Amino acid sequence: MRAAVFEDIKKIAFKEDYPHPTAGLNDVIVKVEYCGICGSDITNFKLKMYQVPLIMGHEFTGEVVELGKEINDVKIGDKVCGINVALDLDQGELDGMGIFKDGGFAEFVRVPRKYLFTIPKSVSTKEAVMIESFANACRATKLSNITENQNIIIIGAGNIGLCFLRFLLVEKNPNYIIVVEPQTFLREKAKEFGATDSFPPNPAKIKKFIKRNGKPTYIFDCAGNQKSILMAIDLIKKGGAVILEGVFKGKVSFPMFLLNSKEVSIKGVLGHDREDILCAIDFFSQGKINADKYISQIIPIQDIQKAFERFIDPGERDFIKLVVKL
Repeated sequence: MRAAVFEDIKKIAFKEDYPHPTAGLNDVIVKVEYCGICGSDITNFKLKMYQVPLIMGHEFTGEVVELGKEINDVKIGDKVCGINVALDLDQGELDGMGIFKDGGFAEFVRVPRKYLFTIPKSVSTKEAVMIESFANACRATKLSNITENQNIIIIGAGNIGLCFLRFLLVEKNPNYIIVVEPQTFLREKAKEFGATDSFPPNPAKIKKFIKRNGKPTYIFDCAGNQKSILMAIDLIKKGGAVILEGVFKGKVSFPMFLLNSKEVSIKGVLGHDREDILCAIDFFSQGKINADKYISQIIPIQDIQKAFERFIDPGERDFIKLVVKL
């Protein structure tokens, strides 16, 4: 079968004769139609965080073509998406398609039943690629305990940051919601998608807005680096909450006195459980999102290396989500 195999740092090889997967008792085989490129895929591409060789991809959609012997609630021909359900890393539960086993950048993929979700009839397989991204927004919103009419900042307006923007606008009716993002294209998209305003990471400009409109009560850090975390602690209102969605591989030095004096709550977020995924599917089925607006380009699988390289190009970014088509 055709597959894109991650072999080493910044190296993905397109193969036309990769072995076809076989279904275990509680697995199905899905013929992949689309698979999104996630920020964590890019981190692996740059750093080789997982074992190789590996077929990455954990945001895929397609059609069920084979059933394991113990599968009785799914039919051949069903339109589905494969999404990893968060496990307890503290208990040593290491699993996940595209991370610890082959994922969706391939013509066929073996999907454990626990990671398989049916796509609503009103949602296309192309649109459904975005369900996983919105599941992250569902989880962070749930864990933050945020209520309506809050002042919100989102740091980072990549795909995940813009998904957070839409979800919070629809579900929490904020007093204001602004976005901090260095890339001009993404800042403009944030305003197009409903942000009150968007700013480059310039504290003076952001604080000028805050002086007029009040300090943020919640900051969702979707960038995940030392500068973004320290900016969040600096800007947050006393007693406010910082939710860490971006993943940072490294250590951060915290200004402890500032944390104490501002009585800041910091909440980490990683992955999504079944409830979060079903929340996102319901969000889509109710027509609360035009997912096509987030998908900037469809990439043929044989061009996947070039697509990954676009994410690490130091030039100006001109896309939100890149999706691979099989």
